[in-house]
Amino acid sequence: MTTIDTQLADKLLEVLSTQKNVITAKRLNEYHQIINQPFKSNKLDTSLKKIIKAYSHIKLQTKNRVINENKELLDKFQLIEKKAEQKNKETSCDFNVLKLFSINEPMHSFLLANILNPNSEHGQGNLFLLSFLQKLGIEFPEQGQWTITAEKGRIDVLIKRQHPHSVIVIENKSNYAGDQPNQLYRYWYREIYYPNRHRENDYSKHHPEKYQVVFLTPADWKQPSENTTLRPNNWDTSLPTIMPLETKIWKFSNEINSWLSETYNDIPKENHRLKEYIKQYIEFWQ
Repeated sequence: MTTIDTQLADKLLEVLSTQKNVITAKRLNEYHQIINQPFKSNKLDTSLKKIIKAYSHIKLQTKNRVINENKELLDKFQLIEKKAEQKNKETSCDFNVLKLFSINEPMHSFLLANILNPNSEHGQGNLFLLSFLQKLGIEFPEQGQWTITAEKGRIDVLIKRQHPHSVIVIENKSNYAGDQPNQLYRYWYREIYYPNRHRENDYSKHHPEKYQVVFLTPADWKQPSENTTLRPNNWDTSLPTIMPLETKIWKFSNEINSWLSETYNDIPKENHRLKEYIKQYIEFWQ
């Protein structure tokens, strides 16, 4: 009996031993006795075939038992699968054109800014913007002239008006990009603190109805780093060490989808093009 034959026999016995609840210890002992005897090649082949046959039989029995025990569940699953296929055939509900392209963070920012812009081609005026601002708790959102920009001055999306002065800085992390050093602090300083520099340093902290910094995240674990809200080391030490305005965390699949779902019903029912676009963007984040 060669070393290879012995190793093969031992391996088969090891596998077979895991089925000891099916094959009795007595049967295993018989196999051990056979293996430990000085075999001739043909006798070894016959014994191995018996072991393999027994193992195959056990495997088949186990498979059949699992199928029989879960037949009702499998039948329900197949029924659900057939219904899903039929629904997709009728409505193409599994088709989403946005998932066919690699949409990077700047593109997501442009998409959001375009929806928010009252002068956008969507033709809905301030429908999306007012709903968004109300959800943030901005006061008198219908007043003043709002401007919306994307990827300008390193800020992903910026929403602001002069009278009454209000600013919303949106940091978009749709594609899990890392935070730049002191990133949110620098945006807060430039767009919120500096226009109010004649006021107290923490003025914006006490007026969230005017000023917001929003961190858009695709997942709960993706949160702003500690450094992003810290004052740069070489800046004036009279400035706050930490950005005083609390960062508002919004998740795409929660707050953004909720906002779009609420406005969806206000889009004219005949406007199939826009409704389908909004619907697919919502589904993109589900």
